[in-house]
Amino acid sequence: MASVALSEAEKVYIVHGVQEDLRVDGRSCEDYRCMEVETDVVSNTSGSARVKLGHTDILVGVKAEMGTPKLEKPNEGYLEFFVDCSANATPEFEGRGGDDLGAEIANTLYGIFNNKSSVDLRSLCISPREHCWILYVDVLLLECGGNLFDAISIAVKAALFNTRIPKVRVLEDEEGSKDIELFDDPYDCIRLSVDNVPCIVTLCKIGYRHVVDATLQEEACSLASLLVSVTSMGVVTCMRKVGKGSLDPESIFEMMETGKRVGKVLHASLQSVLHKEESLGPKRQKVGFLG
Repeated sequence: MASVALSEAEKVYIVHGVQEDLRVDGRSCEDYRCMEVETDVVSNTSGSARVKLGHTDILVGVKAEMGTPKLEKPNEGYLEFFVDCSANATPEFEGRGGDDLGAEIANTLYGIFNNKSSVDLRSLCISPREHCWILYVDVLLLECGGNLFDAISIAVKAALFNTRIPKVRVLEDEEGSKDIELFDDPYDCIRLSVDNVPCIVTLCKIGYRHVVDATLQEEACSLASLLVSVTSMGVVTCMRKVGKGSLDPESIFEMMETGKRVGKVLHASLQSVLHKEESLGPKRQKVGFLG
């Protein structure tokens, strides 16, 4: 994980500010930084999104490919996650420095999507036991400025919203062999419903209080954080503690309640932005992930 060195005086300043509900950048404990979201930024993908949250910059691409359903779930497609921690994001990722973090983020995403309620995986099945759509979700960390998990979950949800999967039909001949045929109209696609896709809200415990959307400096003052996966209805689907410190049960309960409250607002804002951007159609001005 990207980190920053702070003096004791700087840490005391940040911790005391958090206790007064006033952070270094002027936010309260439950405020997010200004966020930029743009979809359809990579042309050779089925769906893509770029999210910039403060100095954290994330690019996600989704590629739909045909494959065979898993034996234990013959009527469903599935998602595969790969996370690449670019050495440009922080010098700590040079060589194999980002591999552990990439694996940790990918495992967290698997934990979030490993249930039937997040994405309708049955809609990805073409022919039970034989053919299904596999969604390869590639996450690229371009810049690390704190609060990686939240930014990545938002980018994944935006990319899945933008994903278009070609419609196909199964043709069976007299001998029983099956052929897959694509529909003629390239714009006749399947869209995934992302209404139930959760977002992660990370709550960092600093002193006696907790904050959302922590900067690198604030993360350096925190010994323990709670990752709460929340749906748009405020339902917690997954929870995980990170960091060396401990959390008492009362703190965990308070952090969960904050996560649910903040998560509902986050979902509403994201959905509003995504639908507004889509309503602009081809006329919208594209910035691109290098913009």
